[in-house]
Formats: sequence, structure tokens, C-alpha cells
Amino acid sequence: MVNDKILDRARAGDLAALVELDKNGLLVGADEQLDAYVERLQSLRKNTEEMENTLRADGVYQAEDVTIERDKRIPQATFAEASDTTEALYRFSIDWVPGFFINPSFSFLFGGCAYYFHPDFFALFIIRESFRERERWLIYSRRELLAHELCHVARIGLESEIFEETFAYQTSQSGFRKVVGSVFRSQADSFLLLGSTFLLLGAQVLRTLYWSALWIEPFWALLFCFLLYLAIRQRQLRSQFRRARQNLEFACGQNAPATLFRLTDEEIAQLAGLSGRDAVSAWLDGRPEDAPRWRVIRERFLNSPE
Repeated sequence: MVNDKILDRARAGDLAALVELDKNGLLVGADEQLDAYVERLQSLRKNTEEMENTLRADGVYQAEDVTIERDKRIPQATFAEASDTTEALYRFSIDWVPGFFINPSFSFLFGGCAYYFHPDFFALFIIRESFRERERWLIYSRRELLAHELCHVARIGLESEIFEETFAYQTSQSGFRKVVGSVFRSQADSFLLLGSTFLLLGAQVLRTLYWSALWIEPFWALLFCFLLYLAIRQRQLRSQFRRARQNLEFACGQNAPATLFRLTDEEIAQLAGLSGRDAVSAWLDGRPEDAPRWRVIRERFLNSPE
């Protein structure tokens, strides 16, 4: 966990301290200034300490609708598996997020998830108890599941919506999930698909049992149109993401994915629209020199790439 010394250095603008925090998955937010950044990390430490104190005293802790137990903590060795993935891909390694084995109610298909809150930046993981003894369960991989959620925790300060799932699914070992996994960007997408599917099912039942003259074609068309919309949007998103990464390779080489990981949705879209090395160089040169996030990006990946 972060200590007062490194936070004081970060507040003073010490670049080495900011780089060290970045390496630990404590990325500076989109337009975050140093005071706000340090206050966020202080909240993280305070909230985590409160949870640990409660666990020591009571043996259990309530996080919204989930009760976690002290003796069901995920070992650090298990987190290290996922950290290897995030380090290789995005150049960060998180070891400060507490995690616990738990099977929530109605959890037959539940693999795991992260609870994280902004701006307090309190975070914890829960994964099903099956992963205590084995690395895989049904379609889930423990390593992939944790790496996926670690990406969300690291990028919480960027408040991303468009490319968030795209970054997280790049940790997958499945080429199919890398491409298709990020189709659903929000709960609204899932609910709309379920809604159009159940509307079709309901219309089919109504037609079969009560109203044989009911036209079923409009309900099929609604579902098809929504699926087509998702497919077109995903293709455009993947194309934009790929162009942005390729453009960064001019300046960052193999660190292009790590650099892209630290950009906002708007910046990724701008970068994807550029053409040629000169245009990319000019865009990078135009980033604010005094912005803490861009100071870290330049130090780690542009001026002296790791």
C-alpha cells in the first residue's frame, strides 16, 4: 500500500514517485492534478485500512450486497499470475487490491468481479470458491479473470466508457474473446439484447396460443437490427483501436499498448484519425507538458522507452 513518503513526493511533483505509482497500477486520472490525485490515493489507503480493521475485529466485512470473510482471502501468489499478464501487456503490476473467494447468491454462472468506487478509489475482488483449488472453471480462467478486472481498477481515474472493455479483453488468451468480448460496453447493451430477445419470445408464445394472425416478422427484425448495430459498432471500435495502436508504434514501439492504455477515449479517437509519422509526432508534441499523466507517459514510454 502507498505510504506517506511517496505520496508527499508525488504531491510535490516528483517524477520518479509518479512513475513508481504508475507502475503499481495507480494511474493518474484524465485531467487530474497532483493534489486531487494524492487525495484519491489517501482515500484508497484509508478505506482499505478500515476494511482490514473490520476483518481483524469481526472476521467479516460488508461491501454493498456482498459479505466477505477474513479466512477466504485470495493468496498473493494467485494475484501474481494476473500481474504477469498486465505487466507484459500494459506495464503495470497491482498487488494492493484485496481479494476474496466467495459464491454470491444466484451465482451459478458467476466467475468473479471487482468492486471499485470513484472518487474514493476503494477496490476489492471476489471470485468464486472453485478457483481456490483450480485455475479454470467452465469458460473462466482465474488468471484471465483477475487480469481483466485489474485493468478496470488501474484505469478507473480515466473514466472510460468506449474502450474500457476492449483494453480488459486484450488480456484474454482466446482470440475470439479479444475480438468479440467487448461487444457489450455497458449494462444497457445487455438489457437491450435481453429485452428484444424476450419480446420476440413473448410474441411467439402469444401468436401460438392466442393470436395466430400476429405478425412475428417485426420482432425478428428488431432483434436482427440490434445485433447488426452491435456488430457494426464493434467493427468500427476495433478498427479505431487498431489504428491508434499502430500510430503509437511510430513513437513507442513495443510499448504502444501500454501508452494507449493510459489515454482517454477522446485521445484514442484523435490518435486513430491521424495519418503518418509526422502527424503522430505533432499530436504527441501538443500534449500538455505540465499535465501529471502526460509527464509520466513521456518519461516511461516516449523520452526513454522502457
